[in-house]
Amino acid sequence: MKPRICVPLPIERLSELSGMIRRAQNAGADLIEIRLDYLQEDILCQMDVIKKEIAKASVPLIATNREHSQGGKKVQDEKKRVEILIKAAEIGFEYVDIELSTMNLKQTINKIANYGSKPIISYHNFKNTPSEAEMEKIVKSQIEAEASVCKLVTTANTFEDSIRCLLFTYKMSEVTDIVCFAMGRQGTISRILSPIFGALFTFSSLEQGLETGLGQIPVFELKEFYKKLGVDI
Repeated sequence: MKPRICVPLPIERLSELSGMIRRAQNAGADLIEIRLDYLQEDILCQMDVIKKEIAKASVPLIATNREHSQGGKKVQDEKKRVEILIKAAEIGFEYVDIELSTMNLKQTINKIANYGSKPIISYHNFKNTPSEAEMEKIVKSQIEAEASVCKLVTTANTFEDSIRCLLFTYKMSEVTDIVCFAMGRQGTISRILSPIFGALFTFSSLEQGLETGLGQIPVFELKEFYKKLGVDI
């Protein structure tokens, strides 16, 4: 199966949105994640502008408004943060990423799904890679919350952590649509290989300096890795 690459865009101003989406598409992104938590403007007041721009995209878009403790750019009022995600579903984002720890999760998921968006329920561990049993519990919770995609991201402190993530991805891909890899230098190999092990997609930065997670590599480098591995892209 052809590996799918999602390019996250850490856009600080809406004036950058159209050009960045176009650049990501030209770079070969299969999906594009719009990191709304990076925007410096009042997002709720700019939803009409965002709606017009995302309608021009030729690949599926993911709306993410990451909670600060889960890797978000800024501290936000939780009620407003969730409201932005629901509004993102309303204006036409194909996917909306929402943290497993979000308050009133099932209620929020229902609202997102009612607008036709697919909820990606995410979990990030910035310290280590949990045991397989712990990771299975997390994915089970995501499935029970009616995730369209389960996203589980850990931190690799050893090369073995990356291998465990890959084997877990392979196992769980038989059960649900999953995105799973490890962050950090030791986790880079899991980012590269996770789609080959069954992940729905992996993440790759548009270019160096635009990373939104530890261990992300630029999309052109990732494509070069796949070519060297003889993987069809």
